Amino acid sequence: MSISSQQSLALDAIARWRETRDQPVFRLFGAAGTGKTHTIKELIENNVLFATYTGKAAHVLRSKGVPAVTIHSLIYLPKERSRFRLNQLEGQLADLLAELGPNQPGRQMHDLEARIAEEKKQLSRPAFSLNPDSELRKANLLVVDEVSMVDTRMADDLLSFQVPILAVGDPYQLPPVAGTGFFIKATPDVLLTEVHRQAAENPIIRLATEIRNGKRPKPDGNMVVPWGSTTPDAALGYEQIIVGRNKTRKQTNFRIRSLKKIEDPLPINGDRVICLRNNHDAGLLNGSIWQVVERAGDDDIIDLVVKDNGEEITIPVWRHHFTDPVYEPLQLSFWERQEAEEFDYGYAITAHKSQGSEWSSVLVLDESSVFRADAMRWLYTAVTRAKDKLTLVVRN
Repeated sequence: MSISSQQSLALDAIARWRETRDQPVFRLFGAAGTGKTHTIKELIENNVLFATYTGKAAHVLRSKGVPAVTIHSLIYLPKERSRFRLNQLEGQLADLLAELGPNQPGRQMHDLEARIAEEKKQLSRPAFSLNPDSELRKANLLVVDEVSMVDTRMADDLLSFQVPILAVGDPYQLPPVAGTGFFIKATPDVLLTEVHRQAAENPIIRLATEIRNGKRPKPDGNMVVPWGSTTPDAALGYEQIIVGRNKTRKQTNFRIRSLKKIEDPLPINGDRVICLRNNHDAGLLNGSIWQVVERAGDDDIIDLVVKDNGEEITIPVWRHHFTDPVYEPLQLSFWERQEAEEFDYGYAITAHKSQGSEWSSVLVLDESSVFRADAMRWLYTAVTRAKDKLTLVVRN
């Protein structure tokens, strides 16, 4: 695909900004199909880095030829956890075994073994801090794509490296959730508006463009179908389900797990879960999706081993969200909530949590009316999460 005149003008503006460095951030915004990714591919060169909020979004960019990584892997570093306490406890246990022998367990030995197990668990949990030696330090430019979910803390950490940032995003998506949208809330320096022919021929982009222009979708016998026409079993064939309300999300996740014949109310190996709250220190981002490897415990706080792109971490999570049949926030003080992370099942997620990600096949349950003035932006956001296959279920 050749560079359009509008994209060429955008690249000229970016080049002038890189020469003058008159501002730390340059914002390149545009709707789906206007060629944002095609434009930034022209910037691939030595000392230009590309990053995005989630691992899913970074994977999508890499599939399009852009060498992207997550922001987290770029600028944060695992903290070194001291093994001194663990070594000390293991030494005490060895001394006790030498004194009493292995066949005479007592209360003291039991307590030491329990404390050692807890220390090992703590060592397996993630902890990160800003990496002052990040390769970003030597870069000439950082391109951050899908910036809608980047919050103030992450933005401040990126800006602390004093490297020019090209922020790329879609201003037609839903307004960012509370605390996010540091880059997207400002006026763009360049706004791409032309939907290119190749994109316009894509039925998903064509539908998204119609929605962006104010046309509400109606059943067409193809991508848009009436409410109730999609069977529960058919829903299992989609990579991701997107809904509007948390109540629907909870019901759909319970239904999907039932269809999968999973009887355990708590996560088991293979379950898909989603992070509901940022914890930068632990490397956990709101909206990031993980796969469960193992679970331990069944108290108010359970330990989950989860993985993303092959990397496994162990995290304490509140049991509450997995077992509550309706969405109810944790009724705990701020400090109590910090004792564990907040996760839930991720087979169905809200459109707000889906921002910045893309899936091959997506089933959207249209609950846009809940969002009133933002109804069309909700529809646009949900529809543009699909890459190859989309089914939009609308109410008559």
